[in-house]
Amino acid sequence: MSKTSQIKVLNTKGEEVKDFVVPASLLAQNIKPELVHQVVVGYAANRRAGTAHTKTRAEVSGGGKKPWRQKGTGRARHGSIRSPLWVGGGVVFGPRNTRNYEQRLPTQLKNQAKKMVIADYVNSGKTMVVAEWPESAKTKEFALMFKALKISGRRTLVLLTDKEKSLRRALNNLPNVEVMAVKELNAYDGMRWPRWLVSEAGAAELIKMVS
Repeated sequence: MSKTSQIKVLNTKGEEVKDFVVPASLLAQNIKPELVHQVVVGYAANRRAGTAHTKTRAEVSGGGKKPWRQKGTGRARHGSIRSPLWVGGGVVFGPRNTRNYEQRLPTQLKNQAKKMVIADYVNSGKTMVVAEWPESAKTKEFALMFKALKISGRRTLVLLTDKEKSLRRALNNLPNVEVMAVKELNAYDGMRWPRWLVSEAGAAELIKMVS
């Protein structure tokens, strides 16, 4: 995937106002898809509820009596209606809620994957940078900004710094928009969204996390 050394910084009207220079260290980041895949799968597994549960033939109700006598009926022999062969009987090798899907993810591995995802999104142009947020922290103003940026209604992850967290309430009302703090970003949540939207301050924090 091609890399860009500069990102166009846009204002709330979608106009280019300056360039955001991508550091050479970010451009040189070695991205290992296998490592990122391992971490993303681990995150997904650790978030799995594991509530799917089926009953074995020992747990379903009924079946205490033999359906019919062993011989003389012309039908196949059966000992219980709880057999997996019967409708409503037990399930063989079905999911059990006692299964643990958790995978161990070392902190160093998670940090490496996060850095690689950040580098990929910045280098490949999947990260949009705005010079400033709307002066009025209202959903209507953000909707107009998203329309000007041509991402209205499109799946977007908005990353906010600690000083910008007051904007979360207005952004949460927009469709197909997820809001997350920059410092809480991880490989799994980052890759779920086709594009990121950050301010210059947020972009600087992302660069700092990789360097």
